[in-house]
Amino acid sequence: MIKKYIQQLREPGNIKTLIFHSSWSLTFGSGLSYFFGLLRDRIFAHEFGLSRTLDIYNAAFVIPDMILGVLVGTALSAAFVPIFTKKYDEKQSLGYAYAHQIITWGVTFITAIALIVGITLPLYAHLLVPGFIGEDLKQYILLTRVLLMSPVLFTLSNSYGRILISVKEFLWWGLSPALYNIGIIIGVLFLVPVFGLVGLVMGTVIGVLLHLLNRFLPLKKKKYHFKNKIDFTFSPEIKETIKLTLPKIFQYSMWFVMLMAFTGIATKLPEGSVAVYNYARNFMSLPVSLLGIAIAMAMYPTLSHDAGKGNFEKFRRDFKRNRFKSVVYTTLAAVALAILSKFVVGLLLGGGQFGQSDIDLLSSVLVVYCIAIPLESLMHAYHRAYYSLKNTIIPAALHTVIIIFTIIGAKVLSPAIGIYAIPVSFSAGLFVQVNILAMVFPLVLKGKEMAKN
Repeated sequence: MIKKYIQQLREPGNIKTLIFHSSWSLTFGSGLSYFFGLLRDRIFAHEFGLSRTLDIYNAAFVIPDMILGVLVGTALSAAFVPIFTKKYDEKQSLGYAYAHQIITWGVTFITAIALIVGITLPLYAHLLVPGFIGEDLKQYILLTRVLLMSPVLFTLSNSYGRILISVKEFLWWGLSPALYNIGIIIGVLFLVPVFGLVGLVMGTVIGVLLHLLNRFLPLKKKKYHFKNKIDFTFSPEIKETIKLTLPKIFQYSMWFVMLMAFTGIATKLPEGSVAVYNYARNFMSLPVSLLGIAIAMAMYPTLSHDAGKGNFEKFRRDFKRNRFKSVVYTTLAAVALAILSKFVVGLLLGGGQFGQSDIDLLSSVLVVYCIAIPLESLMHAYHRAYYSLKNTIIPAALHTVIIIFTIIGAKVLSPAIGIYAIPVSFSAGLFVQVNILAMVFPLVLKGKEMAKN
């Protein structure tokens, strides 16, 4: 089988396809991103340990990430790929016209929201991070305001990225997160000594700019002829995007409400708890992104094309094959990470201000988080399958309800089991969600087939 695979790669164009247009290119990009992400975390651990400084820095990301995820991520993840691929298949210029409208409306809206949040943040910041007071709260507000520039730039970058995904240019999509982490590392090593904690945020903005340029420049190639254009046309495609997006807004809102709630819970626990939660989440996100999300993103345009052409038998086969890959790969990765957790944490973060007690705490939290790896990967796979069928209501409604119970569970359990309440509640919520999605999906697909006939 291996020999046959190697022979296929030697055929004209197959090596190029593997490097640029397969799920392995996404895996490579994710791997490179996590290499620099782990390097970033190691530098953070040595410089700051499990300190309040790192707690503040991690907490400052929550609102900017929420703005981007809720108001832009919803449109791009749920609606952009199916609509863009359909218009692009009809005529390249029609796909780009839709992209111009998404970018124009998105950047305008996000800029306005970022300005409003930046101005009003001092009024409610104490409610978001109840464990921060005095100078800690002031630092949190300052860093959050600087980071509010990033959603505007990410709106552009993620729009370009969805175009790349739609035309199966996966390598460029995957490389951008690595460049983002490189920017943050530059901030830690060169800007913090000059500007203090603000230097970390400045490095983050540099990373966002690198993220953006890496995705825009490939679209300027002769093959695609993409040019930026301001277009405020309220087209039927924009109306369809809003229709598909509205249910996702509730879903994404609740996801970030959950992250904000987790951060709030952690601020009331012993110093360093926010950092522990973020470190553990970063480690468990490695196999999720490297395998689970890569597989889900790679199958998304294929499923969208299958559904758009009404080829539901092929849709079923493609999804079944990719779902199986996701389960097998991510389960093996979760088991390996759990077994090696203490070794990995010690190797990558140990030393400097990060002592043995920190290693023991983080590795034990990570073991619990490993339960969520295959579950979160399956959630992404099912969500992309639902979106390909232009059904966003079911995953959004279910996600919203499950997250409410996840937050309640974490708050109830935290006084008894501390920081472990977060991964326990998160994993339990994902387990329930994935099982319900799996039970309902065949009915949704059957309904689409009947509608076609």
